[in-house]
Amino acid sequence: MSLLTGCIELGVVTDGTSISVGKTSGGYLVDGKRLPDKGEGFMTREVWLARDNRFGTDEMIELVTCVSRRLVPVMRGAKLVIGDMSSRHGGNGLANTAFHRSHQSGRDTDFVYPMRDADGKPFEADAMHTFDGRGRSHDQSNLSLDVPRTWLLVKELVSAPEATVQFIFMYEPIAQLVFEHATAIGEPPQVIAKARRALRQPGDSARHDDHMHVRIYCSNSDREFGCVDFGPMELYAEREAEHSQLLQLVANAVHQPATAQAAGVARAAGITPTASLGTRTDRIDLRGWRIH
Repeated sequence: MSLLTGCIELGVVTDGTSISVGKTSGGYLVDGKRLPDKGEGFMTREVWLARDNRFGTDEMIELVTCVSRRLVPVMRGAKLVIGDMSSRHGGNGLANTAFHRSHQSGRDTDFVYPMRDADGKPFEADAMHTFDGRGRSHDQSNLSLDVPRTWLLVKELVSAPEATVQFIFMYEPIAQLVFEHATAIGEPPQVIAKARRALRQPGDSARHDDHMHVRIYCSNSDREFGCVDFGPMELYAEREAEHSQLLQLVANAVHQPATAQAAGVARAAGITPTASLGTRTDRIDLRGWRIH
């Protein structure tokens, strides 16, 4: 363990921002933020509130709240239902290990699948219901998977600027329903391909036919303090390349504000150049952008 990581354990090195340390199945969380019990576009049921696994990194909290807010116009009045995240300090405490092998370092969140009731209307999930490969519930509830809204959630997660999603764990037959829908409505192939790289049915845990498990990569700053990603890094590499591309666009716009070409580049990227010529582009906030 590094000296810096040891200092974090002692609570010495911290400015109040969150730090995810270690792997998701063998780490812990420093200064994690608590997700509100409810907010714009999302809520949590009593079963998960009682466990109080409501904590995540700054990036994870922003991902959940911002994605939920952006989806409000298309969710037809039914809020997203959020399940477990991590415990206050992460790790493998009883409140976590009784239900999860991971969720230890603030980078995992469970989303209950969007559902429809027996009449086909959007239903705000009351619990986790298991679904078969046709999207029908196994119990007597007569609920069904809301495939269109599930796709909208997946698409928003994989393109969200707040954090880079590494995995969305999902039962493979459900994933197939989602991708068939995306293809049928004419979603861009590159968006579907990005989602396909994120969606996996894990082989060493539950098959996730009752909820979606979302995991994000370590932030660049957390890597310096011992945050460890496990598994494919391709979506992280793609996002880093997009960052570099946008930073170059910003640099061109900032350093050549008088030229029509630079102004056009800035507008195309959705940027209003307000920085001075001395602004360091590596400190420009990029959370409001996305490139598809």
